[in-house]
Amino acid sequence: MPGLLFVSQAVLESWVGQGKIDFAGNVMTLLAGEGKGRSYALDPAVRFLKLLGADADPHALLHKVKSAEQLREMGAEHVDTSVVMGDVAYEVEPGFLAEVSVLQAAAAARGPAARAEGAAPAPRPGVQAAPGGPTPAGGPLPRDLEEKRKAADALARFLLDHLS
Repeated sequence: MPGLLFVSQAVLESWVGQGKIDFAGNVMTLLAGEGKGRSYALDPAVRFLKLLGADADPHALLHKVKSAEQLREMGAEHVDTSVVMGDVAYEVEPGFLAEVSVLQAAAAARGPAARAEGAAPAPRPGVQAAPGGPTPAGGPLPRDLEEKRKAADALARFLLDHLS
């Protein structure tokens, strides 16, 4: 699943307990940091940890992450920390998927100096700085794309600050 990051249910529950997020259904709302008040929909998923009662993994699922939708498409049954596919049972870790490209963009923008001093990231080739944030060389981003960029950046900064 290139481009996606798995965040376990246990980590999310820890953040809820620490008052960093509110998590209802598949919507996570940031309660702290730069993105405070923003909400994000996350996709339910599981990470396959080990086989239960079998020696071979005929479906090659060990150490992989699959979304709930993919499990349904594969004909697998997921209950709590188990997934059964055909005659094979797996122990899984429940969690959620988030876009990793958002994290990579924020990490690139936040070098050690930027994190320490709160400095703005250096412009990338083909991108010019503007009062509203980075823009393509041809002009400013449309309003809806700029809002999506800001939301993605806020989520990325929160995850980078709290995933350790």
